[in-house]
Amino acid sequence: MIASLVRFTFVAALAVACLLAGDIRQADAQLLRQTIEELSVEPPDPAVEQWVQRSQRGPAELGRAISALTRMGEFEKVNEIAARLGSLGYKAPQKVLVAEQIDPAERLRIVSHPDVGPEAITAIDDVFNLRQESLASPQRLAKAIDALTSSNVDQSLPAIRVLFEGGEASTAALAHAIVTERDSDKRDSLLRAMIRIDEASGVKALQRISLYGTDLTRAGALSALVRLAGRNLAGDKATLTELMTALYRQDDASDGGAGVSASARIARDALASTGVAIPTRTSVIEELSSQLEAANQLANRSLRDFGRVTAWVINEQRTGVSPQRIPQWVLEFRNAADAAARLVAVGDNDAASVVRQLNAILAYNVANNPDWGSSDQVAAFRSNELLPAVGVTQSSEIEFLLSAIDLAKDAQNEPALIGWLRMIQPVEDISPAPWFVATGRHVSSLVDAVDHPNPIVRYEAAAAIARLRPTDAYAGSARVRQRWRQMSLLTDRPTAIVLENRPEVIAELETLINQAGLEPRFATSARQAEVLASLGEDLRLIISKREPFDASAVELIDRIRRISAARDTPLVIYRDPPQRVAEETPDEEEDLSGLNEVELQKLADEAAVTPDRFGVIGGIENIKGIVHRELLYGDLDVDHTTRIPLNLEWVGEERWGDESLRAGLIRDIERPRSVAGLYELLLASRRHLHLPPLSPVDRARFRDIAAEALADSDR
Repeated sequence: MIASLVRFTFVAALAVACLLAGDIRQADAQLLRQTIEELSVEPPDPAVEQWVQRSQRGPAELGRAISALTRMGEFEKVNEIAARLGSLGYKAPQKVLVAEQIDPAERLRIVSHPDVGPEAITAIDDVFNLRQESLASPQRLAKAIDALTSSNVDQSLPAIRVLFEGGEASTAALAHAIVTERDSDKRDSLLRAMIRIDEASGVKALQRISLYGTDLTRAGALSALVRLAGRNLAGDKATLTELMTALYRQDDASDGGAGVSASARIARDALASTGVAIPTRTSVIEELSSQLEAANQLANRSLRDFGRVTAWVINEQRTGVSPQRIPQWVLEFRNAADAAARLVAVGDNDAASVVRQLNAILAYNVANNPDWGSSDQVAAFRSNELLPAVGVTQSSEIEFLLSAIDLAKDAQNEPALIGWLRMIQPVEDISPAPWFVATGRHVSSLVDAVDHPNPIVRYEAAAAIARLRPTDAYAGSARVRQRWRQMSLLTDRPTAIVLENRPEVIAELETLINQAGLEPRFATSARQAEVLASLGEDLRLIISKREPFDASAVELIDRIRRISAARDTPLVIYRDPPQRVAEETPDEEEDLSGLNEVELQKLADEAAVTPDRFGVIGGIENIKGIVHRELLYGDLDVDHTTRIPLNLEWVGEERWGDESLRAGLIRDIERPRSVAGLYELLLASRRHLHLPPLSPVDRARFRDIAAEALADSDR
């Protein structure tokens, strides 16, 4: 018993000793791992910690901390500090103080870094927007402008810096101060400041005021323009144009009953100083008419690109300007409207000129706002522009509108054409018959517009006729009814015509066109393509193989271009891509020498019932005898795309001229193999059109109009 107890005690003691040794080793290992982890962790950067602490001392220190941490690349800390901005309760001046400490380049690094979250980016954008508002504050700029004319250099030099920071707002404020300043010395000080800040933009602002300002501000703007031109006035065409306009302006108030306005006196004295004879009113009108014609051509030929520019617009008081961002091509239409406004100002009342003037003005309205045409907009244009023009030309409103539609159609000014069509409204107790009077062999201008190349124009023309609800017979009524039927069947997608007869190519192009958002219409001959194009759907693209079997490509182009509704549709003649040479060795023919007659017959029977790529059992090449395969399957396996080389440049530029090149219409390319290839073609066409494409909402609206018009005509 005692021996057993001794043995147990020894074993227990040994076990306890082992456990204690294991615990010691485990503790040593844990202590070693902790030491390694502590050594591997970098100690905090004292500079970073210092800036984080300084960010809590106020808005200025917070901005400096964000700036310093950005330069150090510590964007996690930047995100942490910037995210707190919204919860600190800073007022607007304090947030502006934060933004003043951060450089614009540092702001760009912050908002584009992946470690900076949305909350911090929003806070940074908020303080910078407040700073921009502060820099462009009218009160701040007014104080700086007052300081410019001070004799104290300590006040005038900081004022220039303030105006530099204000950007476009400073230029607008300077322009307002210049045109309202009567003291010539102070005006010179303001002009010198404008030259230092942005001379080109300031001159455009003064030109805008000289055309659309009040009597007082126009005189001030003209004086400033003459002063800026100096000895180069004779070569400054833009300033000379404004002076000629002011010289014979009809709406200027005379000064003290003398019969000559202040602007006219300034213009006469300035023109006399050039040593050239004062132009007569007739020569001025001829020059301004020439400028209007040139501006209209530039607008109609402008490309609808993505670039935007800053332009000046006159304010409501007509004493100054404000900046506005508009597309470059819209600016071309505005330049044409300005040229028309000069003719209106000098009182060019020739009937044809008045129509051109209103065409340019209305075209700008629609180009700037494609949805122009609400009841309020139509009423305002009718009272402010149309009715005075109708009174000047001594014609009826319907006659004026029809002549304007003709002019817009001949000039291919589609925005103006859309505007005139949307202005056509029925008048109670007045018959719509004058709208439909034919001239000789031609239908009226309104009826003829239902076949216009642009789908929006022809649908707007059909909608205008539907609003008039004619009850008497008129020339072209069948064409109008046909357009209504086509409108009532408009699908939700535009269409594309494909002239091709090879099944494998048809399948490939069908997939691409559907992926591009278009609805394909397939034709196997030039005649079928011609019929599809004449339907007048919303046709966006016509693509064809180089040589259809029933006509050459040149003949196809000529036929399509004679269809009014398809005249401006992009037409692409494609050639097949070169065949790829297989890099791998061709498969060896199967050795049939070891097969008996039964096995050979079995293989032949299987081949006889296997359809080929055209779906012909046994293969199209096996059709022999009196019945030719062409009679059964058409021209499916014949490719005429390499018969005759085409000179499509001659076809487009020489044969059809500018009439056919409005939308980049004729191109010879390799067959599109991807959706990107089709998008490139559609984009090239889209750049030449000033009206947006039909949207699903537009299609639904035109469908409803057509359905109602057809129902009324059937009653």
